[in-house]
Amino acid sequence: MNAFKILVSDPLHPEAIAWLTSQPDVELLLQPEISRQELLQALGEVDALIVRSRTRVGAEEIRRGFKLRVIGRAGTGLDNIDLKAAERAHVLVLNTPQANANAVAELTMGLIIALARQLPKAFSSRERLKTYGWELRGKRLGIVGLGRIGSRVAHLAAAFGMELIAHEPDPTAGPKDLPLQRVDFHAVLGGSDILTIHVPLTEETRQLLDAEALKRVKEGVYVVNTARAEVVDEAAMLKALDEGRVAGYAADVANEERLRGHPSVILTPHIGAQTEEAQRRAGLEIAQRVVSALRHPTEATQNAIQ
Repeated sequence: MNAFKILVSDPLHPEAIAWLTSQPDVELLLQPEISRQELLQALGEVDALIVRSRTRVGAEEIRRGFKLRVIGRAGTGLDNIDLKAAERAHVLVLNTPQANANAVAELTMGLIIALARQLPKAFSSRERLKTYGWELRGKRLGIVGLGRIGSRVAHLAAAFGMELIAHEPDPTAGPKDLPLQRVDFHAVLGGSDILTIHVPLTEETRQLLDAEALKRVKEGVYVVNTARAEVVDEAAMLKALDEGRVAGYAADVANEERLRGHPSVILTPHIGAQTEEAQRRAGLEIAQRVVSALRHPTEATQNAIQ
C-alpha cells in the first residue's frame, strides 16, 4: 500500500509531528516556512495539506493539488482557505474548533480586566493612579456570537458576577445553564458596559462593528475583539475612541497602524490560541482527523468543518 503524502506548511506542535511520523502509512513532508511558489509546486504530489494561519490556500493552490483530498486547519478560523474552491474540487476541509476555545476565552477576560482596571497605565506609572477603573461585578457584558469561545467567555464572566446579554442568530447555540438574556444586535450594542465579539470572518460579519453600529453603543463602552481584525471597521473605531463614545478598545490583532500607541487601545499580536495546551490539542486533533479522513474517506464527510 502506498503511503499518504501529507504536507505540513506551517509550524505544528512537536507532539503532532511525532504522531504523524509514527504512522506507518504516512509520508510526512514538513516545510513550516514554505514559500507560496514552493507550495504551488509541492501540492501536485500530496494527498493532504495541514496549515495554521500563515499559509493561504486559494483557488490556485487547490487547482494545483491534483491529488489533494484533505485540507486540515489547526485552529478554528477558515478565512485563509477558499472553501468554495475546495468544495468545487471535492476537497474535504477540516478544522479544530474546540481546541483553542478556552485559550481565546481566557485572553478575552484578561483584556477585559486590563481595560477595566487600566492596567497598561498602571504598569507604566511609578505613582498610584488618580483613577482606579472599575470592577466587573455587576457590569453588563454584551457578547456577540455564542459559539464555543463566546459561550466559554459567558461562563468565565458569570464567575466574576457580571450580567450577561448576547446576540446570537442560532437559537440552539450558547450555554443553557446561565442567566443570559438573548437580545437583537442593536440591543446588545446599546445595553453593554463591555462588548466582546466572537464571530467568524465571513462576508456577513466583515466590518460588523462599523460606523453605524458604533453610533448605537452605550457611551463609554469598552470593546474587546479577539476574533479577526476585519470584523471591526478600525477607522470608525479610531474615530469613536477619539470622540469618547468608546472608552477603550482591546484587540488580539489589528490592521490599522493608527491604533498602535493610542492611549485607549490595548493590542496583542494574535496570541489568542498561543498557549501550550491549545497548540498541543489543535496539532494532535488535526493530525489525527486528517489521517482518519484519508483512511476512511466515506466516513470523513460526516465530520467536516464545524
